[in-house]
Amino acid sequence: MGKQATISNSFTAEGKGLHIGGFSKLTFEPAPIDTGIVFIKEGIKVPALYNYVFDTKRRVVLGNKDKLISTVEHLLSAIYALGISNLFIYVEGDEIPILDGSSVKWCELLYNAGIKIQDAERRSFSLMDSVLIRDGNGLLLLFPSERLEILCAISFPKSFIKWQRFYLDSLDKYFNEIAPARTFGFYYEVEDLIKRGLISGADLENALLVGEEGYVNLPRFFDEPVRHKILDIIGDFSLLGMDLKMRVISIGSGHSLHIKALEIISNKFIEGGREFERS
Repeated sequence: MGKQATISNSFTAEGKGLHIGGFSKLTFEPAPIDTGIVFIKEGIKVPALYNYVFDTKRRVVLGNKDKLISTVEHLLSAIYALGISNLFIYVEGDEIPILDGSSVKWCELLYNAGIKIQDAERRSFSLMDSVLIRDGNGLLLLFPSERLEILCAISFPKSFIKWQRFYLDSLDKYFNEIAPARTFGFYYEVEDLIKRGLISGADLENALLVGEEGYVNLPRFFDEPVRHKILDIIGDFSLLGMDLKMRVISIGSGHSLHIKALEIISNKFIEGGREFERS
C-alpha cells in the first residue's frame, strides 16, 4: 500500500466544456490527509464519490444539493493515474473544461504542480471474488488481481468500428498509451446530439469524429476510441475513492454500468457498504 498524495502548488485552468459549451475556470489547491478529491462550487462541497453521481448520460455529472458539475471523468482519470488522493478543486462554471478531449493536458498540469507525498497510507480495495454485471448491451466482468488492469472491447456496427480491443496491464503505461486518447463521436449521431443540447463545445481539435468508412479527422492511435474507453473507465472507477486492485473486463460498458458496478462492489465487499455523509 502506498502513501497518500496531494499537489505541491496551487494552479488554475480554464476552457470550454464539451457538452454545455460554456467556459469554466478551475482552481486546484492542496488538501490535507484523508480529504479525498473534493470539488467545491459556490461554497458547496461535491466529493468525487459514486454516491454523488447525478447523471450518467453521455458523461458523468456529480452533484450535491443544487450544485452540479458535468463531465468529470477525464480529469478524475488523470488524478487517479497520477496517484493523487487529496485535492480541492474550486469550480467556476458548470462543466469541466474539455481541453484537447483527452486527459493528457490534465496530467501535464497536475504533474507540473508537483506531487507531494503525505504521511498516511492510501486506502485500498482488493476484489476478493468475481463479479458479473450486465446492462442492456453492456457487460462488465471483474476479477481479483494484484493491481488495476483493464481489458476493453467495443463494437459500433453503424460505423467502421466493427470491433476494437485494448488491454492496459499497468497504470505505468497510462501516460503514453491511454492519456492521449480523445473522446469520440459518430457522424450519424451529431444532429441528434445537438438537438438534445449536447456536444455544444465539440470540434475536430478536441474530439475524434467517426464516419461509416473511417475517421473524419486524424486519429492519434488507430484504436483511439477503445483506448479512450479505458480512460473513462479509470475515471469512473476512481469514484470508489480508493486504490483499486482488480481486473476489469469491459464489453460495451458505459458510465451507468460503471457506477452500478461501484454500488455492487461497495454493498457486497466493503463492510456495511460505504455510506458517505453529504455536507
